[in-house]
Amino acid sequence: MPQAHTPQVPDARLPARLHSAEQSRLALAEAGVHFAPVRHHSPACAFALRALIEEIRPAAVLIEGPADFDRLLPDLLDPHSRPPLAILSQHRAGSADATLRSAFFPFCDYSPEWQALREGHRLGAKLAFIDLPWAGQQDAEDDADNSRSLMAERYLAHSDYIAALARQAHCRDHDELWEHLFELRPRQALQDWRRLFGDTFAWCAMARLDYEDDVLAGEGSLAREAHMLACIQNWRARNEGPLLIVTGGFHSLPLVEALASAASKPPASEMLHSDSQAWLIRYSFDRLDALNGYASGMPSPAYYQRIWDALLDEQAGADSRQRIATQFLSAIASETRARQLADSLSFASVSSAAQQAAGLASLRGHPGPGRYDLLDAIHSCFVKGSLDDGQAAFLAAVRSQLSGNRLGDVPPSAQVPPLVAQARRLAMAHRLDLSDSLPRRARLDLYRKPRHRARGRFLQLMAYLDSGFVRHRGGPDFVNGTGLDLLFEEWEYAWSPLVEARLIECSELGSSLHEVALRKLLDEEQALQGSGQGRSASRAVQLLARAGLVGLGEQLPRLFERLAEHLDEDPELSSVVTCGQRLLHLWRGRELLGLEQHTQLPALLQRILPAALFLLPGLETCAPEREATAINALLGLREFVHLGASQAGLEVQQEALHEALERLAARAPAGIAGALDALRFVDDRGSEEQLANALALRFGPGADSESAVRYLDGLLTAAPELILRIDTLAQQLNHLVAQWDEDTFVRHLPDLRLAFTRLKPRETGRLADSLAALNGMTAAGLDNTHHELDGNDLLAGAALQLALGRSLARDGLLGWATEGFDD
Repeated sequence: MPQAHTPQVPDARLPARLHSAEQSRLALAEAGVHFAPVRHHSPACAFALRALIEEIRPAAVLIEGPADFDRLLPDLLDPHSRPPLAILSQHRAGSADATLRSAFFPFCDYSPEWQALREGHRLGAKLAFIDLPWAGQQDAEDDADNSRSLMAERYLAHSDYIAALARQAHCRDHDELWEHLFELRPRQALQDWRRLFGDTFAWCAMARLDYEDDVLAGEGSLAREAHMLACIQNWRARNEGPLLIVTGGFHSLPLVEALASAASKPPASEMLHSDSQAWLIRYSFDRLDALNGYASGMPSPAYYQRIWDALLDEQAGADSRQRIATQFLSAIASETRARQLADSLSFASVSSAAQQAAGLASLRGHPGPGRYDLLDAIHSCFVKGSLDDGQAAFLAAVRSQLSGNRLGDVPPSAQVPPLVAQARRLAMAHRLDLSDSLPRRARLDLYRKPRHRARGRFLQLMAYLDSGFVRHRGGPDFVNGTGLDLLFEEWEYAWSPLVEARLIECSELGSSLHEVALRKLLDEEQALQGSGQGRSASRAVQLLARAGLVGLGEQLPRLFERLAEHLDEDPELSSVVTCGQRLLHLWRGRELLGLEQHTQLPALLQRILPAALFLLPGLETCAPEREATAINALLGLREFVHLGASQAGLEVQQEALHEALERLAARAPAGIAGALDALRFVDDRGSEEQLANALALRFGPGADSESAVRYLDGLLTAAPELILRIDTLAQQLNHLVAQWDEDTFVRHLPDLRLAFTRLKPRETGRLADSLAALNGMTAAGLDNTHHELDGNDLLAGAALQLALGRSLARDGLLGWATEGFDD
């Protein structure tokens, strides 16, 4: 393997076009036009660029980046700007309801573009971005992703030339090859900017030759390069002094060739119009990391930040890379021990891994351990077994350390949409840590601490806006009615660039968080109307709960009025009952939701039972496929009456409900009748004798099998324990099934299996033992189970057995086939 500090690309293998372009690049440099072909977020390129700028003292520095970003230069150059940062550009193509697309242009300390801006400004150079505005790039590229990078390097990653070179150098991929050839050059070699940028030009130009012009035209590269060329020519025509052009290396070859062409003339300057919007926002290392899906630049930003800091430290010795590797190994070991992700990683194991990294670096001709040397040492010394063998958590810890969670900062002068500023201000007022992008937990004592209650409303608001800032991890959910017995609420939160991007997107809906939440609430209400659920009381009460959770107290009176209208109009019993249950949830959490002063809540609770009683007669004509929904509504109504009396002190007329249920039972379909008979017995409104008579009617001689099974299903849905408490029920069921022929049994087998799922496993076992005894079998005879068979297999087997019996009977072989089985 060649030495990293003396990379050589064999000249004999370079095509004539590249030889010519290299001569043109050198000639342009002699004429005062200097190209710096860079890889995005490369410390090697950034360090060499500093040396280049210091030596040539450019009059102007032109940087690949959308030209409409020029207005953000004052913010980028502000002393308070601290990477990682990004320019967020948003554009809505076409109509006002088209998808809003977002793109990021990130900077870290060691980004060549960042160093070009800072060092150029320090020396008094003029600065400008020269790429096509992103709105124009969108027209040229059909990108289905709504959020993308403006520094994509996918062509380098997929170059056949680079892949072949990686194989020749025994490197795993283009990242390892790049590190081996460029990043691992010693500090003194990196200061030789002529050598380094000559090599990066050749590297990227060879990758460029892998792609045809029609491919590049289709994805927009040619249009972007035409715009960059026009900007360069205009600057060259009017500028005196050296001109420095900093672009991704993939674009350098065509720009050099075009500038060197005698036929190339400066085009007329024209004003560029862009309807994109752009902001300078905080960015984070974890978003910058290629391992998290970032499409360009160097991976592991926390690692390369350490490398960059060492490069800038003139006192750093030759062993700085070894010290950095050891520091990361110690940090990884500490994290895995703290999270109990691996066996104890002692000082000895860290020392062994550090020695391994040093040995690998020496073997590969590196001046010190690189990123891949470090990763290989980690795998060799920290991982026992295969990486695929339960190592996901360990690899996540390694990635976390190498990626980092640093979050940048923007200057106070930066133009930030009010929504972003308000969200950050409120988050800090509620004592939420926004210093980095690391996920954190917040545990709120909602019932006892008003300050926690206010913080919870803010977190609920951010969750409702789908900001990406918070995730609910536990606690009472008053919208869906779960976890209401919990006293504490658990949240996970983390500020990230995507949060700011989402809030900027929401800025189109309003200038404050509450205004945006109100707009979303109104949109949801309108959507219910449009989907035919405008009269749904159960959905309306969810909007009411949401308004209380996020602090839209001013909307509560109107929502209460709308809910009252829905109760009068809702034709679905299940919706009315669900509404009542959710209103009870709101009653329990009225203090948390700010509903304690609203008298409409108890008034609405009083209206649930009359509305339900009005709809009960409609169940007399309920279709069999809707019986399950109707039975659940009846059970919910019974629960509402009991809980309402105990929790909310409602003056419920239980007798009116019982009378309505008795009238319904006389005319109800089989499934609903089974549920009502079970409830009558459970509520002590009927005797066991009455239930036994009802069972005899449904399961006795001449009973309809389908009606009997539906009745059984309804009864077990309402009170599954009755089949064990009342002996006659199991006996009558056994007698009924014994009268069925095989066709009837196979037809009803799925329904019977579904009905018995209402029982707990132990109860199912008791029932099986009881039925076995009724049929002269022992419990031991039921122990021969086949766990590899599921319900579908059982049903298919029964049908196959039935078909086989028919075939044997048709051919006169049934007696022969069953001969001897009676013995």
